[in-house]
Amino acid sequence: MNLAQTPKNDSGNTERQYYLDWLRVITICLVFLFHCTRFFDADDWHVKNAVVSPVATLFSFFMVQWMMPLFFFISGASTWFALQSKTGGKFLNDRVKRILVPLVFGIFILSPHQVYLERLTHHQFTGSFIDFIPHYFSGMYAFGGNFAWMGLHLWYLLLLFIFSIIALPLLVLLKRRSASRTKSGAAVAWLLVFVILLALPGCLLSPDSIAGSRVWGGWNIVEHLILFVLGYFAFSMVDIPKTWSAYRYLLLAITLLSTAVNIYLFVNNIRFEFGSLQFCLKIALRSLVCFGWIFTLLGFAKTRLNYTGKFLKYGNEAVLPFYILHQPVILLIGYFVVQSQLAIGFKYVAIVIVSLSIVMFCYEFIVKRFEVTRYLFGMGRARKK
Repeated sequence: MNLAQTPKNDSGNTERQYYLDWLRVITICLVFLFHCTRFFDADDWHVKNAVVSPVATLFSFFMVQWMMPLFFFISGASTWFALQSKTGGKFLNDRVKRILVPLVFGIFILSPHQVYLERLTHHQFTGSFIDFIPHYFSGMYAFGGNFAWMGLHLWYLLLLFIFSIIALPLLVLLKRRSASRTKSGAAVAWLLVFVILLALPGCLLSPDSIAGSRVWGGWNIVEHLILFVLGYFAFSMVDIPKTWSAYRYLLLAITLLSTAVNIYLFVNNIRFEFGSLQFCLKIALRSLVCFGWIFTLLGFAKTRLNYTGKFLKYGNEAVLPFYILHQPVILLIGYFVVQSQLAIGFKYVAIVIVSLSIVMFCYEFIVKRFEVTRYLFGMGRARKK
């Protein structure tokens, strides 16, 4: 999740792209708020409130359009910077330590109680958590069983690790280009090509198929792979980041307009049959909304947030452990809060405040202070003061 290499600016001088760090920290905070919302939206989740909220449903829909795609796009960018100073073997070794180890830890330690709460609230199991533990290893989650092979919310780490392996030959090939330049008009054209490339798998792969299933944060696995590779490619072309910075206000206008149309279709439950022209146009709109927010956020962040400070340094180190810890804590707190008689707004605030307090306490006084916990959460060794 951290930039593994201090990237170079357009002049060739060594300078960290702090705005990417800021976007990562801000987005992980939004992911936290998003998961606190999931108790109250209209879609099924591990634990649900008895009454759902239209506001929560709309917020969840909006976030799904660009939230995880932005993570994969920035992960591709981070991979570009990492491979500037690392061999393929060193890069994969680093991915094992920073991604695979936390994933395995999450699967066996942080996931069992989440599956238990889901089975309990969905009336699929009765008994204590101790009684459930042997059943956790019965069958594969999402295929009728309980074993959370993807770590539940840690599916991002699983896909990122897989993508890093299967895409490495292509990434190394692109690396040999170094940071290439292109004309301004061509850079603008590339942004349109990005939108088209992301739309293609959505148009060609049925949502009912394994490859086209949108169970990965509202997107299919091929779309996430494309976002990862395009993030890598975008930062290998010097003038593409310049373009979304230069045209950020135009991109914002296009993004707001396309988002309004997309929300209109969602609110009115307008659906089209897979394979039809209308379906493909809707997928293209979805792709435009996704990259619209990615380009707009990158453009404004590059202009306004390319600086560092104590908060960013702290947050950049905390972002991966925070991501790993947040949902297990949210579910545990939310399970008790949703059973209260409070109004939805008070329940949401209670879940946010209590969960955030517990996550930050665990990070500050347990995770970051011991070498073994730092290793398990992908942090690496602490720097000596």
